[in-house]
Amino acid sequence: MANFPGTHSRSIRNPFQDSPPNGQTCLAEVEAAEPPPSSRQLKEFTFDLLHKSGKPWATLLLRGDAEHSKTTPAFVEGAPVTGEVRLDLESGGEAIHAVALSIKGQIITGALPSEMVTFVDLPTTLWSRSMGDPRNPTNDGNKWSQKLKGKYIWPFSISLPPTVSLPYFGRNEVFHRLPESFFERHTRGQIEYEIAVRFTRPKLRTDHKLSTTFNYLPLFKPGPPSGLRQLAYSQHTALLGPDSDTEGWQSSPSVKTRGKLSSSSRSVDATCTLSLATPLCYTRGTTIPCALLIECDDPEALYLLSSPEAVVMRLRRNVRFHTVEKTTGHYGDDHSKLLWKEELVHSELATWWPAADRSLEIDSTETLPVTVSRKMLRGELYLRSDLITSTSIAHFRIEYSVVLFPFDAPGYEPLDSEPIIVEPVEIASEYADGPLPIQYSSPLA
Repeated sequence: MANFPGTHSRSIRNPFQDSPPNGQTCLAEVEAAEPPPSSRQLKEFTFDLLHKSGKPWATLLLRGDAEHSKTTPAFVEGAPVTGEVRLDLESGGEAIHAVALSIKGQIITGALPSEMVTFVDLPTTLWSRSMGDPRNPTNDGNKWSQKLKGKYIWPFSISLPPTVSLPYFGRNEVFHRLPESFFERHTRGQIEYEIAVRFTRPKLRTDHKLSTTFNYLPLFKPGPPSGLRQLAYSQHTALLGPDSDTEGWQSSPSVKTRGKLSSSSRSVDATCTLSLATPLCYTRGTTIPCALLIECDDPEALYLLSSPEAVVMRLRRNVRFHTVEKTTGHYGDDHSKLLWKEELVHSELATWWPAADRSLEIDSTETLPVTVSRKMLRGELYLRSDLITSTSIAHFRIEYSVVLFPFDAPGYEPLDSEPIIVEPVEIASEYADGPLPIQYSSPLA
């Protein structure tokens, strides 16, 4: 379990109200939705095999999606992997019997073969001697017997399947969405896609291989938000809270938290109810709208806990995968031979502000105000645009949850040793149908 983050050194960039200031729109708006794969701009990448002179004799060219291809070619779901294989051979020629291309997707959780699971394997032959003339290949039965000389180009376009099926611990095959590429230096588990071209040579001679990795980006979106939430987005107005938009929020069961006041050393109990905007799937680069109801009979404690700076809530990413015990057990074997490995990472803090709804301080059965015993905060949890989408394939998971940690307020000592509330959520890559979401606050520094 990761250590709970402290909050004494943090600061809020701007004071917030329950709605944007008069005469202003929200502080930030989400950019327009991504264009379909067919209309995307392409960016070329080349990878070479060199002669001793330094001149390329074999080239693999890939045309990746320009928006997502920075230093590595990237392909989005629905767009084929396109490119060319080129040869530029000297006058003496090369004895090459076949040119074969392959695309592989693998789950890699270690160096052992049993810790590398292939979920995509797409081989294709661009040319072989049985196809005849390499510049005009056919299947007329005329076998090519000469060396290859000069320049050759073989274009290719290979579509990746949106889903794959894998057997899992003796059960029937389970279908999975093709996962997003994932690699981080300090995280053991990864998802890797590789494209390779192999130049097959005669027996007793070593084949040549040219390969590189590429990134794959699945496209999926959350379900539409509630009608009232869509209306707020389209009109640039404040979101209605859980009491006013019951279809637009999901509230956790109320959870008690305990702490001690420094001023009197007395213990106090408070009850927290966390509400998140539905559905519990959110597009990266946007925010998670949230609301927190705090109930406490102690006025001093309620004052301390309801301060926006006191609430510690973050997005948690959990990379989970099975790891093999020493050298025993293989993928598909008995579940008891495998162990779960978990790696947790927490995001920056959510931003909070007092809710404007004063009805929480009125007893619904009376006409006069009663002693204030509860406070509502509204907030947002900012989602970075480079978050990896939620993934579940075979023995590998990338899971997310919203975690409310014990309060961190001057004069209050939390007595809880675990998070108060953990609410699982999903992270998607595309915007939901309807108006684009808007952001009402700035992320914390």
